[in-house]
Amino acid sequence: MPDVRHLTVGGRYANIPTITNFVGEAAAAAGLKESEIFHCQMAVDEACTNIIEHAYGGENIGTIQVTCIVEPGLCKIIVVDEGKQFDPTSVPEPKLDAKLEDIRPGGIGLHLMRQFMDEVRFEFEEGRNTLTMIKRGEVVPNSAREGDILVKETRPGVWSVIPHGRLDAAASPALDNVLAELFERGHDRLVVDMTAVSYISSRGLKSLVSAWRKARERGGDVLLCSLPSHVYKVFETVGFTRVFTIYPDCDAALADADSRGA
Repeated sequence: MPDVRHLTVGGRYANIPTITNFVGEAAAAAGLKESEIFHCQMAVDEACTNIIEHAYGGENIGTIQVTCIVEPGLCKIIVVDEGKQFDPTSVPEPKLDAKLEDIRPGGIGLHLMRQFMDEVRFEFEEGRNTLTMIKRGEVVPNSAREGDILVKETRPGVWSVIPHGRLDAAASPALDNVLAELFERGHDRLVVDMTAVSYISSRGLKSLVSAWRKARERGGDVLLCSLPSHVYKVFETVGFTRVFTIYPDCDAALADADSRGA
């Protein structure tokens, strides 16, 4: 289950460090890299500064509510205020190629948010502005242990499943549970990263085939990538290289899975 964290503070510039620290801790808990944590903090800093300056028109007028939803490899940041409605389409793109004397600061904050975060969405209803920003990690934490199964939304609607160690009769039920939970949550575009799989038995193969069939029934797919040579040989021996789409690297698998949902 995701880790959901909440923070509410007054709309004051002095509270922005509290917000960025809160978001930084959430991003770190998601396993994001230092640079990705910095991007989350910068984005929420820009968002809250805009709320105070433009939505509220000054300090000490309203509150800022921040919610962080943490999953392995993903941090979703939701920022809510009750100020003036914000229309992102009214903010022109900054002219980054303009002459120095022609550069104006307006729109830079929104530009930074869009550049540094994977998703940025604005909504206004019932007198509340809601900003949702998502940052996804790119690297699997090195702290994963034998038997761990990491799950993360690597691209919008595409989920990576990264088992570590053996996929045998003892370990496969855990993989079954992870895959079943993803299907229950409506996710059917899956990429199984086999980089760290050291061993696979017929029971492990059964788990993957069952998931593949389930995904195909739902209009999705289970793609495999980065199989170690000895694991690939097992798939080849039983003819499963004709069942699964197998990629030598995960970037290609993720790109294909992403395109199928476009």
